[in-house]
Order: sequence, then C-alpha cells, then structure tokens
Amino acid sequence: MDYNQLAETFMHRVKGKGQTEVWSRFHAYTHGERQVLFYLYKSSGKPVMPSDIAKYTDTSTARVATILNNLEEKGLVTREISREDRRKILVGITGKGREIADAQRQKAISHVARILAEMGEEEATKFVQSFQNFLEIGIKIACAEEQEEEEKNV
Repeated sequence: MDYNQLAETFMHRVKGKGQTEVWSRFHAYTHGERQVLFYLYKSSGKPVMPSDIAKYTDTSTARVATILNNLEEKGLVTREISREDRRKILVGITGKGREIADAQRQKAISHVARILAEMGEEEATKFVQSFQNFLEIGIKIACAEEQEEEEKNV
C-alpha cells in the first residue's frame, strides 16, 4: 500500500471543496472564546488560573488575557484574586457563561450526531474508533518527533 498516496488523498478530502463548512463549525467550537468558555464549564464551577487555560488551549497567556477580557466584558466570566496567594488570579464562569457554554456544547453535539446518524450505526462506530486510533498514533508520533528535536538542540 502506498501510504503517501493515501495520506495525500486524506489531506485533499479534509481540505477539499465543501469541507470548509464542516470543519469551520467544529473549529469554532474548539478554539478561541468558545474553547475557553467550555474549559471553564468543564471545570465544574471551580475557579482556574489563566495559565491553566493557556496550557489547555495551547495558546499564550497574552492571548488568554485578551480572550478573558472579552468574556468578562460580556459577563460570561469573573476574575478574582486568590485568597491563598494574592499574586494569583482565579477565573470562574458566570451563570450566563454556563448557559451559553451548555447551549454551544449541545449545538456542536447535535451537529456531529446528525452526521454520524447519516453514516449509520456500524459505519459511525467504526469511524469514531478509527479516528480515536488515528489521533492516539498521531499524538505518539508528534511526541516522539518533539523529543527528537529537543535532543538535537541539546
């Protein structure tokens, strides 16, 4: 099997005509303000530090600060000084933020569920399992490549 050709076909399908709409809907849910809001939503109401958000979103703390400013202006998050360590800022989600995050989550789940339903039970199940395997292998390879790069730079 020519895995390079298969990879090229895959890349073409992912970025092909009409695919942008599918990916942009998913991308909107997994990036920027929505991603931060969802992270806070998943934190079960426990305040988190901006640095934790930056790690989760894989963005700079400066970008997270900008996002938090926007979310705070909209009344979706709060920031307060930690009682244990006054140097730390804690971020929490408001009731309004929780409602919006839940609505966005439900909308995203509904969108993906409609696609999976069109695929049928067997094909959808295989797809999700295969995609999970694809991601796990991709992460493993990316970590190995990152480690190799670090070793070269030492």
